[in-house]
Amino acid sequence: MTTQGFQTFTMAGALLLSTSVAAIEREAFDQLTSAENHVEIGLGWVSEDSARFGRYNALYDDGLFLVLGLDYLVQPRFDDPAPLRVEVTARDLGLGNRHLLVRSGRQGRFGLEADYRERRARRGDGLVTVYDSQNRASLRLPEDWQAAPGTAGMNLQLPVLHEFSLVQRRRQGRVAASVNPAERWQVSAQARQEDRDGTHLLAGLFGNTGGNPRAAFLPVPVDYRTRLVDLNLDYNDRRRQFRLAYHGSLFTNNEPGLAFENPFSTIGGWAPGSGFPDGRGELALPPDNQFHQLSLASGWQFSPNLRLVGQVASGRMTQNEAFLPYTANPLLAQSIVQPLPADSLDGRIDTTSVHLRLSGRQSSQLSWNASYRLDDRNNRTELREWVYIGGDSQLQDAGPASSRRRYNLPQDYRHQRLRLDGQWRIDERTRLASAIQRSRTERSLSARDQVDESLLELSVRHRASQRLQLGAQALWADRDGSEYDGAAGFLASHDSGYTDTLAGQWANIPSLRMYHLADRRRQRLALSAGLTPHEHWSLGLEAAHASDDYRNTVIGLTESQQQSLSGTLTWAPARNLSAHLFYTWERLSSDQSGFSFRGGPNRPVDLANPERAWEVDHRDRIDTLGAGLERRLLDGRLQVQLDWVKARARARQDVSSGSALSTAPLPTVRNDLDSIMLRASYRLSEPLSLHLRYWFERFSSDDWALDQVGPDQLANIILPGESSPDYRVHVASVSLRYRFD
Repeated sequence: MTTQGFQTFTMAGALLLSTSVAAIEREAFDQLTSAENHVEIGLGWVSEDSARFGRYNALYDDGLFLVLGLDYLVQPRFDDPAPLRVEVTARDLGLGNRHLLVRSGRQGRFGLEADYRERRARRGDGLVTVYDSQNRASLRLPEDWQAAPGTAGMNLQLPVLHEFSLVQRRRQGRVAASVNPAERWQVSAQARQEDRDGTHLLAGLFGNTGGNPRAAFLPVPVDYRTRLVDLNLDYNDRRRQFRLAYHGSLFTNNEPGLAFENPFSTIGGWAPGSGFPDGRGELALPPDNQFHQLSLASGWQFSPNLRLVGQVASGRMTQNEAFLPYTANPLLAQSIVQPLPADSLDGRIDTTSVHLRLSGRQSSQLSWNASYRLDDRNNRTELREWVYIGGDSQLQDAGPASSRRRYNLPQDYRHQRLRLDGQWRIDERTRLASAIQRSRTERSLSARDQVDESLLELSVRHRASQRLQLGAQALWADRDGSEYDGAAGFLASHDSGYTDTLAGQWANIPSLRMYHLADRRRQRLALSAGLTPHEHWSLGLEAAHASDDYRNTVIGLTESQQQSLSGTLTWAPARNLSAHLFYTWERLSSDQSGFSFRGGPNRPVDLANPERAWEVDHRDRIDTLGAGLERRLLDGRLQVQLDWVKARARARQDVSSGSALSTAPLPTVRNDLDSIMLRASYRLSEPLSLHLRYWFERFSSDDWALDQVGPDQLANIILPGESSPDYRVHVASVSLRYRFD
């Protein structure tokens, strides 16, 4: 090719590129300055059923689905004396996760809004149960059921077993309105209702000691209704803002309880008639409850450099659902000599919350914030004595030394936090931020009455050059508190007539520490860098290390760490072409120690034997690699997007113990995900475009706790036969989108 020919070719290529870029820029400008009203309709196809794949996108059934959507917006002209805005949006109307929104209003005058959302979630398919769930509130065994003391003597095979799926559907409707009755004033209201129905999984238990429990997993009905109401009165001027608000929440459960028959025969330690065929149990499901709150929020601009905002709220939670009886078994109910002390809990918790923040700016280089938070929950529920019947399997024991004489614990909670943070611009290239925080949490009837934590944060950002930016963050926190008494809750919830008979008045080993109450030292360090070696290339790197040291814990969670590395590479040579590549590495580790001891007179002997100690080291690693490409061709008429992700996770548990215990290696838990998505759109004409989508996803997992674990794997528990998910799904769709004015 001659030099003149090469120049002609180069000029033609540059002209073609500039024309394409200009067309794309015009399209982008049109999208920003005008509403794109369109309707979309088409068909999609899913290759196979998969509850795991469709748990969030509702694509869990194989076959065809409808692609249907709408965007409609009436945008008034800027010089309209009474501008009315109308918006209608519809998304995924052909799927189980659908959304419809209608919004209208005149700016500064009024606003109206209504929307409907529906979401479906599936957790698992092919689960099994021994119960016939035709009557969801009362589960019955087959007429020819053969009971046994354990699962080994039962026929836990199809067709004795009934299959079921864990499917839940949520339907939410919302209406909202606002009006401006006068300048600076606004009144607004909103009402929402969510209905949730379906099935979830729960174990039903029979038994009353550590040696004789028997259990079966149950398909539990879900039929909830939640109603939320918000009312607001707002005032706003240049220096002051006020809001007086009411929030109400009302929860209703149309299935307050679940009754189920006992599939096990009567065993030692159970009262006669506790087992099959007379044995019967009942579980209380989430009770009806209400929450009402009034709040006042305000903001004051004292000067251009000083502002105060605050909110004070007072609320009340109540629960007054009628109690179920001590037992659903009529034979056991005949032994009751001390009935329920009340027909319902008549529970009440009064809440108070305060949030204050004072913000200031000393100069263009220094700003600061000082804040205070209070969260107080005063439990006003009456403390009562209950003489319960353990696991629908024993006669009531109301004697003075009975372990069944129990008290409910109306626990109070109070959390306060003081925080001071500041930002300092040292120069044009460097910014420094720091924060100091002190918090105190108080709990009554708890292992620790008071927990205090001090925290210090420091971060710096530095622009080393036009092409390099650096950052660093550091955090240090230390938590301690009052004397730890692990037996406090045990002693408060039992009658002293029983606890005085125990050798060592505790239920859990005294050296055990609950991790959210234990002394802890937390440290975190993160580094970041952003590099732009060329105008078309950018690179981002991040590294972080965090550790929690439960320094005074002997039994429980003693240490945890998290490390991560990530990088993102972006390439954008033109407005019509861009690509990216990313990788993330994460490592999670934690160390846990425990102690095995038996009940009764064996406890003091076991506690003195160090060979009954055990330890578990948890090690998880997650690797994620992904890439994406976006390309516009043919003067922007054709747009192609490609996204690819590959993720790999491994979880290992190493168990060790003293010679008095026996352990075995646990297999590694494995998860692998490969996902690729291709989207293309082609503008056939000015109003009409064609959209193609293809999605392939493959997921495989190995979990020793689920795989090859049948309903009779455990001697005393009838399991649901759940297995770890594996799927290989293709999704394809084609649709037409029509734009209109």
